[in-house]
Amino acid sequence: MLRQNLLDQLKHFIDTVTSAHTSPQQLTSPSLIKLALSFLEEMPATRDIVLEYFALLAEISVQLYVPPEMLDAKTKLLVSQVRQAGKQQLRAAEEESFNMAKAALMNLVWKGPAAWCPLIANWSLELVARLSDKYTQRRMTITASCSYWLECSAMHGLMGMINSCFRKLTLPEEETCVEIMLNAFHRSPMTFDWVMARLGGCFPYKIIMQILQTCLKRFMDDYRCHLDSEAGILDYMTACHEPHLRSAFREMLREGFAPKKQADVCVVPFLLITTNYSDAILQSLVNVLVEIYNEEMCEVIVQKSPHWMKNKMFADMQPTLNNAVLRLSEHGATLLITAARMADRFVWCRDFLDCSLQELEMYMLNQRNFPLLGDLAQEKTKYMLWKSCLSTNLMEQQTAVRLLLVVSSHHPHIYYQTISELLRKPYGQNPNGIGALIRLLGGQSGVATFPGFTPGFKMVLEDVTLHVQVNNRLPVPPGTPTEAFNTFTNLNILSKMHKSKNVSPYLQVPQLNEALIECLPKIIQIFDCTVSKLVLRMDRDAAERSAAKFRAQQANNNNYTETYNGTGYGKRPKIENGMDPLAEELAEHEDSSRMRLAHLIVDLMNNIEAGSRTNLLRTPVSLKLAVLSVKYFFVGLTETTVIRRAAAAHRAFALLQRQCSARKIARTVCLRELVEGALFYHGHLLGQLEEYDMDELEIPEHELLILQNLHTSSGTNSNRSVLHSGVIGRGLRPVLPTQNRSCDAEKQFLYLKALNACCADVEKPNNVEGYSLVSLLLVELVSTDVMYNGLPFPDEEFTKVTMERDMQIRRAFITSPVLWAVLGLIAGHRPALCYSSVLLRALCATCLHHWRGKNVNKYQPTAANDELMLCTKKMLQLLAMSQLVPPPLTNLHLIIEHFESVEVSYPPPITIECLLEVNPYLAPQIALLLRECIWNYLKDHVPSPALFHVDTNGLHWRNTSSPQAKVPAQYVDTLRHLMQRKLATLGPHYHQMFIMDELAGNDSEEEHPGRLEIVELE
Repeated sequence: MLRQNLLDQLKHFIDTVTSAHTSPQQLTSPSLIKLALSFLEEMPATRDIVLEYFALLAEISVQLYVPPEMLDAKTKLLVSQVRQAGKQQLRAAEEESFNMAKAALMNLVWKGPAAWCPLIANWSLELVARLSDKYTQRRMTITASCSYWLECSAMHGLMGMINSCFRKLTLPEEETCVEIMLNAFHRSPMTFDWVMARLGGCFPYKIIMQILQTCLKRFMDDYRCHLDSEAGILDYMTACHEPHLRSAFREMLREGFAPKKQADVCVVPFLLITTNYSDAILQSLVNVLVEIYNEEMCEVIVQKSPHWMKNKMFADMQPTLNNAVLRLSEHGATLLITAARMADRFVWCRDFLDCSLQELEMYMLNQRNFPLLGDLAQEKTKYMLWKSCLSTNLMEQQTAVRLLLVVSSHHPHIYYQTISELLRKPYGQNPNGIGALIRLLGGQSGVATFPGFTPGFKMVLEDVTLHVQVNNRLPVPPGTPTEAFNTFTNLNILSKMHKSKNVSPYLQVPQLNEALIECLPKIIQIFDCTVSKLVLRMDRDAAERSAAKFRAQQANNNNYTETYNGTGYGKRPKIENGMDPLAEELAEHEDSSRMRLAHLIVDLMNNIEAGSRTNLLRTPVSLKLAVLSVKYFFVGLTETTVIRRAAAAHRAFALLQRQCSARKIARTVCLRELVEGALFYHGHLLGQLEEYDMDELEIPEHELLILQNLHTSSGTNSNRSVLHSGVIGRGLRPVLPTQNRSCDAEKQFLYLKALNACCADVEKPNNVEGYSLVSLLLVELVSTDVMYNGLPFPDEEFTKVTMERDMQIRRAFITSPVLWAVLGLIAGHRPALCYSSVLLRALCATCLHHWRGKNVNKYQPTAANDELMLCTKKMLQLLAMSQLVPPPLTNLHLIIEHFESVEVSYPPPITIECLLEVNPYLAPQIALLLRECIWNYLKDHVPSPALFHVDTNGLHWRNTSSPQAKVPAQYVDTLRHLMQRKLATLGPHYHQMFIMDELAGNDSEEEHPGRLEIVELE
């Protein structure tokens, strides 16, 4: 009875399902679905009819999902009519009905016998293929098809069941399912491709490899075949299964490069054709090529390419690869650079490169986006292009530059970083490398809003500033150029090019100069850091050398105590005898690097004419540059060779002259720094004698000043005492060495040229304003008193008031011999020396007193190179050069050494006794000449600029040849009488100074009686 009832139910089920008049409501009734499910459990033989019923439920669900324009195959009515018949009632019923069927089938898959999995999988695949082919109304992409069909609950459920079944299949069953999928795809490639793409993830490598092999066979049969569906499947699967696609490509390329059968010869042409269908496929293939590429493969390609060219398919298809690079989002730049490296060997590489770059630039000019732009903006690509810019291969170098220019139009920061990177690279071994930088600075032609290169300069200068400020930030072996050195070397090369006739057409000279001028404050900051460290090292070395000399001197004088063996010698640094040689060598290397860097910075500022009238700087920057220019000049004097010192000095001359000509405040600062540096800070470079502090000296008790001043001479000179200047409680000042008192002539000459560069006026050559400023500065810095610094010479008695000040001035000239040279420079530009009248007065006064003091120690003869004699001669020579004394006193410095410096007894009948105030029988001749001829003349004729007039040439001159300017007799008679007593020695000078002058003035001896007397000597 139970069996009969089951058969009746089966007959009713079959009649209901197969009846053409059955409504969708009857088919989707829950009772009918439960009956079908019971048949699967109790009567497995009915599975075909049950699965057919479930397919009908799925189709009903699809009918409710598809657009209304589709026709129902069973009713021949529009699907919209079916939907309108019971849309609201059927929506919930059909969803519930198919969900019940799907749940039952999924239960069989996971809990039922294993035989159900391939059965349900094959049934689902066939059903999905049939429904997709039946209800697809238009061609869609795979992505659109997946999105469209997976929104349908029935299709989504079927795809889920297929995926679940695939997980439980064995290997043979997998092969069967894959074959079913491929057969379905071959039957309906236009509508089943999305199913293949969606389910291919279950067997990615198998599906991909089968599709590629199938396409290869079709390609061999007809190379004009279309592979849109296959390429679409591969494109879709690439998103999640690119490693499997790469593995398939790698396997096929291995066969293509080593062909063993006829099909292998077509592999490479086939893959090239396939890349035209999809950017993802192209990207995967390029990734594989970049991964396996090497020089050996390049040779293989060259060898195998004739076989491809003989193939009619490859020869006729002419693949379009010129724009393939633009479609790459990765390794595109690598592909172009690789082609550039081979361009000199293969013409096709050059053609491919030219076409690709031209199309790339056209895209950029038209402001179109392309995938390659993203690849060019990546960090690893950027570094690769920077490395290629330094290549010796010009094709590779220019390709990298063009790619950087393209990406810079969209990403300006890359342009700035590239400029910064290329500026800091050395191009000594590869001079052509600078061409990449020049081409890069030229920008991209045709782009109106291309970024400027000023931020790039600022970026590299900021980095150089940190490098200069922080020592040993990146340790480099000795002899290796630093980034700062390379940067300023390259900037110098660029700045010099606008002066060259062979200027690069890409270089924008005005913009380059403007950018460098804008970066000048940062350049000056780097210059400040560099020069300051050089000055510190220079001063430290000078102090160490001075300390060594002083200890040696103390040892020679037997005053070197054990105190100096330890931490003695006051606060001065001492030379470390045990200094590590490696550390000393490293320090010397750093100083040498800084010196070269300072030279380069000054060269750059000279090339861009920093501080000129056309490139005026802000006042703080201008003052800072003036100070640094003077420091650089003194640092340049420490160079080891004459040529290097001269080169450094001439750099400084150009820098100083340009600043001083542009702004008076710069001239003032430069001159002050030059004079102060020579007197106080860097005098050791110009032969300055160091005066040690009293705390550094050990004065024996018997040399205390209070005891020294008790020493007096006896006899007729008992009213005179020896003047011992010193420090009370400390004794005498240290005796300065008598040898090596003259400064280096070469350095002195360079120093004077530096002063002259600051004072000279190019537009007004005869302008003495700068020299007058130097004269005033000398008075300010050398004179220790603000009082009595006027121009007039006072009475001789007044010198007692200014004695201490005069001796300090005299000592300044002794310790700093360069002062004589500076005064000589000033004397040659009249009337500038008039403003240094106080210095001349101090020198004259001290010489006068010291010559008188010679009488105390008659046993000390006066040598020709005696300091007092030299000082007297130099002082007289300055007066003659500056025309502060008239002829014949201008020749006094030539004959002064022939007169006696001590008291000489004369017989009573001499006529010179009228000139002696104290003792008519004792006459110190040199002191007498200084007092009667020089001091009295300057006292009565104030050395003032008013004495000079400007001639027709614009020169300041004092006319001493006119009768009105004739020197009065009281100033020359003393000299005349003393020379008459030495005619045997001074005869030629006497003739020149007196006789020739009188003959030139047509003065007869009768008009001047008594002017020439013959004095009889005993």
